[in-house]
Amino acid sequence: MRALGWMTLGMAVLASGCSFTTAGGLSECDTSGDCGANSVCTSGFCLPQPAGCGQVFGATSAANAIALGALVPLTNRSGSAEIEQQRLNGLKLALDEVNALEGVGGRQFVLYVCDTQADVENAKTQARWLVDDKQTVAVFSAGSAQTIGISSITIPKNVLLMSHTATSAAFTSLEDKNGGAVGLVWRTTPSDALQGRVIADVLRGTTVINDPGVTFVSPNKVGVAYVNDTYGQGLYSALLSRLTTKQLDGAQYERNSDVAGAVSRLATFKPDLTVLAGFTEDNSRLLPAAVSAGVSMANGNRWFLTDASKDPTLLTNLGAGKNEIVGSYGTAPASARPQEPTYKFFADRFTTAYKVDPGQFSFTAHAYDAMYLVTLGAAYAIGNDLANPQPVTGTRIAEGLTKVTPASGQTVTSYQLGPVQFTGARDSLRQGKGINVQGASGELDFNNDTGEAPSPYELFKVESNGFRTLQLINPTAD
Repeated sequence: MRALGWMTLGMAVLASGCSFTTAGGLSECDTSGDCGANSVCTSGFCLPQPAGCGQVFGATSAANAIALGALVPLTNRSGSAEIEQQRLNGLKLALDEVNALEGVGGRQFVLYVCDTQADVENAKTQARWLVDDKQTVAVFSAGSAQTIGISSITIPKNVLLMSHTATSAAFTSLEDKNGGAVGLVWRTTPSDALQGRVIADVLRGTTVINDPGVTFVSPNKVGVAYVNDTYGQGLYSALLSRLTTKQLDGAQYERNSDVAGAVSRLATFKPDLTVLAGFTEDNSRLLPAAVSAGVSMANGNRWFLTDASKDPTLLTNLGAGKNEIVGSYGTAPASARPQEPTYKFFADRFTTAYKVDPGQFSFTAHAYDAMYLVTLGAAYAIGNDLANPQPVTGTRIAEGLTKVTPASGQTVTSYQLGPVQFTGARDSLRQGKGINVQGASGELDFNNDTGEAPSPYELFKVESNGFRTLQLINPTAD
């Protein structure tokens, strides 16, 4: 670490009210390597790195690497969040595959990762650091509430924000163009307006569950235990508007906080079925408390999971109490689709790399697709003249994303997201051509005005050792 010289002079300059900058040649660092642990070199000075931002992946030593960021809740109140680690692994797998193919325009990618601890204010602080200090052109984000919070930092800076788990309907109408022609917030996940339709059709009995030997009886009284953020609020609102012939009652709670109030409300309501519209760490506490309060299978209640709880950690955390939800159903944007070649290729490579079945966790395939889409957008940004490449910016990446879904009636070349067809898709986009992409998570037919694509949903069943996909469901039209 270089020592800051002329300390007495620096103190005198500060005392005089003058700004102490590098303009006069005084600095304490040239790179972050000159700084101590947990510090980064910013404008010539060693400043604290935000807590949780220590991991870096990808082309860390490559010259002129394209900087990307990821803001993900790798830990929460209960400790390590395995589901978020597996989604991060989806991002990393795609990153490694793209870099192995020389990236785009001769430039590879580096990914700076911050653990937000599921705290929106933490995420916003980290986002400022990624955007201002690391000069990231695109940021990946998890969760609806967190992504909306981060968008207030990224949009004004013209940084692309891509989410692989945010499903809130609030994103559909988000003001994200910052004066430009293309939105800067995109997601590989569909809106919860669609998941609400799917759940409602299952609970009404309109959708017949393909589970031989089991007859699903439509409930009369439906409780919804939901996290009090845009994700949980959106799902509860969607069910209220669609289950008008049922008795519904909502029991809300704050994420990573006390669930006693929600449990008490459920116990008073005495539902026939309770939808768990929240995250694993909270449901791991809410379920045992609800059972103790009489909201249980033994007392006539059944459970229904949403995408945020398709996580084997929930079963692990419940221990012997997991029998309370074994046999329950749930929905998630379709990820585990073993009959689809694009998904199977991804799943095989993921399992080989990380020794885990990605289909046991929601949104792993969506994370993989998100990374590929951002890198393809960067290829479009660079353009076809590699001797005179264009700058890679969030706005240009967003423009590139409008090229991956053909207009109705337009004939273009289709590419599967993954290492086999990446170079063809990359080169077509560099030439400004439109293409069509099929991801591990599905077709990804984006609405270029909203930055989102519809998706089929998987109806899964909870088993003692994980989750089994029973069928795929296409959301009904309004």
